[in-house]
Amino acid sequence: MKLKLYQKISLSTIALILVAVVITVSVSSNWYLNQMMKSIKDNTLNITKTASMSSVIIQGLQTDDDGSIQTYIQSLQESVDNIDIMVVASVDGTRFGHTKNDRVGKPFSANDHQRAIINGETYATIGPGTLGDSLRAFAPIKADDGSILGFVMVGTLLDSIDIAKLEIFKMLILFIFIGSFTGMVGSFFLSKYIKKTLLNYEPADIARLYLENQTILQTVHEGIIAVNQNNEVTLINNTAKDYLGADVDYASKDLIKLIPSSNLTNALLEKRSIENESFSLFDRIIIVNNIPIISVKGQVIGAVLSFRDESELSKLADDLSGVKKLVDALRATTHEFKNKLHVILGFIETNRYESAKDYISDINYQLQTNVTDILSHISDPTVSSLVIGLSQRCQELGVIWELDDSTSFTNIKKYDSNCLVVIIGNLITNAIDHLEYIDKVNKRVIFYINDESEKLVIEVSDNGLGIIDTDVIFKKGFSTKSDGRGFGLFLVKQQIEKIGTIEVISQINIGTKFCIRGK
Repeated sequence: MKLKLYQKISLSTIALILVAVVITVSVSSNWYLNQMMKSIKDNTLNITKTASMSSVIIQGLQTDDDGSIQTYIQSLQESVDNIDIMVVASVDGTRFGHTKNDRVGKPFSANDHQRAIINGETYATIGPGTLGDSLRAFAPIKADDGSILGFVMVGTLLDSIDIAKLEIFKMLILFIFIGSFTGMVGSFFLSKYIKKTLLNYEPADIARLYLENQTILQTVHEGIIAVNQNNEVTLINNTAKDYLGADVDYASKDLIKLIPSSNLTNALLEKRSIENESFSLFDRIIIVNNIPIISVKGQVIGAVLSFRDESELSKLADDLSGVKKLVDALRATTHEFKNKLHVILGFIETNRYESAKDYISDINYQLQTNVTDILSHISDPTVSSLVIGLSQRCQELGVIWELDDSTSFTNIKKYDSNCLVVIIGNLITNAIDHLEYIDKVNKRVIFYINDESEKLVIEVSDNGLGIIDTDVIFKKGFSTKSDGRGFGLFLVKQQIEKIGTIEVISQINIGTKFCIRGK
């Protein structure tokens, strides 16, 4: 059966605790039993020695006075703990004192007292007795001249020791139960905590996600670096290594030292994303995003830095913007063509055929004049197509379109057509959009482009309301229109920096002219 992570942790923890508790309690119990037996043995020997040196017992054996010895034995036994048997006997084994009164005068029943009366040894043994098996200590009773008069035997019944062992065994079972219960509760909370830390993922899921993420990281074209809360690199993909140098070991390196210009420290301190920052990295200008990694408890545990060469992004933006401008121009032409078809259809449905012929002839003349005029002055197909579409847009909105008679563009210096589309498209579109919403007669857009001399010249003029502050219009996100706009002139500025310079001439209520000079 396939177990989940918390089940594995719980079972493993319980098993470990059970093993640990059993071993610990067994070892400690064994040690305690050994200590208990040693303590009983020592206690028995000490009492035996004390009794053997008693003057009452010595004199009693010398005078055959068993009454005094018996009285002494009983009083001594009552004054000590953990002693079950006390016997005083003469050399021939006759008992002069015994725990049981009826045993006095009778012979000693065992034979393990010989070492005491023959060798004069003090020792302990385990052996049988009239009251049962016991741990017994023997000591010789000596007269003043050193002769052996008899012996003292003090014993603890093994039944008493077994009772003590049973109590220890009960404690062992209790400790195992308490340890097991504690382990179950602890393992439950431990497994719950670990699973929460792993965001409820199973190990197999984590392994799969890791492999997937590694594959994704190595296939993306952006450089990606992950760091911990100490700015130490924990992950870096191949693209990032290509930017920084593939031969360096980046594990645990300080990212601030690798990329000093990164704003990652502020992202970590402020717990916020810092996006689309640009700075120089060796010989490249890169666009960087700094994203902090925040735990479920709201703590910053690291960050991810992603970056890409600005030139790649700019080229992509150029391509997208250029295509968009061409599409907008074609859309304007299509829209204008549909409007004209509606007018022609109206003439035909009302049987005004002559008016339809005249209208078609007029449109054809205007279209041919306009298209021919543009194509005769602009031979680059991309730019001419864009300008034709924008001129149609002007006619649709009632804005007068003028192509300067001095216009002449063959793109002899091979300027990037997409770059020119972005510049021309945005400037003319901005002029048309501005004129569309103002109250003014004879609204006009004038376009001029020329590359006959050594340098390219582009001019876009309108007779609108003018611009109050020409310094802010190229900033990213700046717009006088609705939110989500303000990127047109920003893109224009980026493209112009590649090919030349731009000058803005504007007069309030008179108009605005954008002048681009190529390098």
